[in-house]
Amino acid sequence: MNRTAMRHNAFASLAIFIMLFSAWPLHAANASQRINRLIESYYKSGQFNGTILVKKGTVILYAKAFGLADRQWNVKNTLDTKFLIGSVSKAYTALMVLILAGEGLIDLNATLNTYIPQYDGPGKNQVTIHQMLTHTSGIPDHGAIPDLSKKRVRWIYDSDQYLELVKETSLKFEPGTGFQYSGIAYNLLAIMCEKVTRKDFAELLKQKIFTPLHMRNTTLNNNLAIESKRAYGYEYYLLEGYKLPSYISMDHCKGSGGILSTVEDMAKFNNECFVAQTLTTKSLYQRMFTPHVKDWQYYGYGWWIDTIALGGKEKTLISHGGSTDGYKAYSTRIVEDQTDIIILENDYFRTDVGVKWCYDITEDIIGILAGQDVPVAKRSIAKAVGLTIGQAGIEQAMAQLSRLKKNDDYSIGAPDYFYLARELDNKHGLKQASIRIWEAGLADFPDDFGLNYYCAETLRGVNDEKALTLYNKCVRLYNSDEKNKRYAEEYKKAVSALRGKDIAFRGVDDVR
Repeated sequence: MNRTAMRHNAFASLAIFIMLFSAWPLHAANASQRINRLIESYYKSGQFNGTILVKKGTVILYAKAFGLADRQWNVKNTLDTKFLIGSVSKAYTALMVLILAGEGLIDLNATLNTYIPQYDGPGKNQVTIHQMLTHTSGIPDHGAIPDLSKKRVRWIYDSDQYLELVKETSLKFEPGTGFQYSGIAYNLLAIMCEKVTRKDFAELLKQKIFTPLHMRNTTLNNNLAIESKRAYGYEYYLLEGYKLPSYISMDHCKGSGGILSTVEDMAKFNNECFVAQTLTTKSLYQRMFTPHVKDWQYYGYGWWIDTIALGGKEKTLISHGGSTDGYKAYSTRIVEDQTDIIILENDYFRTDVGVKWCYDITEDIIGILAGQDVPVAKRSIAKAVGLTIGQAGIEQAMAQLSRLKKNDDYSIGAPDYFYLARELDNKHGLKQASIRIWEAGLADFPDDFGLNYYCAETLRGVNDEKALTLYNKCVRLYNSDEKNKRYAEEYKKAVSALRGKDIAFRGVDDVR
C-alpha cells in the first residue's frame, strides 16, 4: 500500500472513530431517558421500590433511587441507601476464598475438614472447597435444618454453634455427582475463612475486599448494629398490602447472603471482578468465571453464567440474584459489552400477582440497550382487586374490577386473572372468590386454554357439570390452535375427566 493510500485510510478511520465517538453520548442519553421512563413506570405502578445503576465501561448510563427507605417515617431511598443483597453475597464469599487460596492458606481441592477438623456435618471428610463453591458438594440448602423457619432462624449462633446445627442435616447426593444450590455450603466457606485466618468474617471482608476497593458503604450485616442510611425491608401480600418482615438472625447468612451494600459500591466490586482483578491472581479469577457445572444455567464460583443473543451476536451474561425477607437484589454483567446492571429493592413480594421481578426488569433494560422497544408498565388491576378482596370483600372487588378496566392507567390480561384466581384458592382458601375471578377472566378471554382448564379444576366438586363443559371446551381449543400444544398434560387430564375416569358424569361430546 502506498503512502497516499495509507494516509487516506488513516483519515477515514479517524473520521469513523470521531463519528462513533460523537454519537456515543447521544446513544447513552437516549438509553438513559428510555430506562428512566421504564423504571418510572414500574415505580408508579407499584412494581419497583429501591435503587438501580446501569454502567457501560467507565460510564454510568443511569443511576437513580425510587420510593421509600422507611415507610413508617416516609424517608426516601437515595443512591447511597444500603440494602441487604441476599445471595449476591455468594460472589463476595467466593472471592474471599480465592484471595486466601492465592495467599496459600486454602487449597481448592482439599476437603472442608482440612480447615475445620471438627466438622461433623454432611459430607464429612468428603466435600471439597471446589465442590462447595460450585454447589456440587451435596450439602443441602438452608431449609434442610429442622425447624429453621419456625423458630431457629431467629436464634443467634456463633460459628461453632452453627457447625453443630448443620450436623442435623444430611447429604442430598454423593459429593461431585449432582447439583444442589446450598446456602449452608457458603456459610461453611465463611467459617472456614475464619478458621484459617483466625479473624471474624466481617473483619476479613472489610480488610481484604471492602477497604481496598473503597466500598465505604458496604458491611457484613449485624442484627444489633446501627447502620446509617439503611433501608428497612418490607413485604407485600396480596390481601394485606405492605407488612414488616419476620426477624431473621443474620448468623444464618454469614457467607450466603448477609452483605449490606449500595448499587455504587456493588459496581466497584463488579469492576474488580471483571476488569481490574487486583485482589488475587488472574488465574483464580478465571476459575471464578469458568462454567464448572450446569443446572438451569452454568455455575462458576458465586456467579451464574449464561449466553444470550444480543444484537445478532452471542454474548456472555454473568449474574446472580438475591433475596431475603424484605429485600431483593440482582447484579448482572454483559461481558463483551462491559455493561453492569445492578438492582436493589426493599419490597419483597409474597405474591405472584402484579409482580415485576428483578431479572425481568434486567431483561427489559438489556432490551433497551440493544435498541429494542420495551413498553412501559401499567398499574395491575389484579393486584388492586386482590387487595380490595382482602380489605372489603369480593363484591366490592368485582365492582372495582369493572371500573378499572375502563381506566387506561391500568391493565389486566389472562395471566393476571390466572395468578389472582389460583392464589385466592390455593394460598388463601377463598374458593368462591377464586371462581368469581375465573369467570371474570373467561368473560374477557373466552378462548384462553389456561383459564378454561384451571377454572374447570377449581369447579370440580362445586359445579361438576360446568367443569365438564369447560373441559370439553379445552379439548376443542387444544385441537384447533397450535399454540395450545404447550398444554399437553392439561389436555390429557381434561380428556380423562370427560371419559369419566375422574368425574362420574355422562352426556358430554365424544373425545378421540
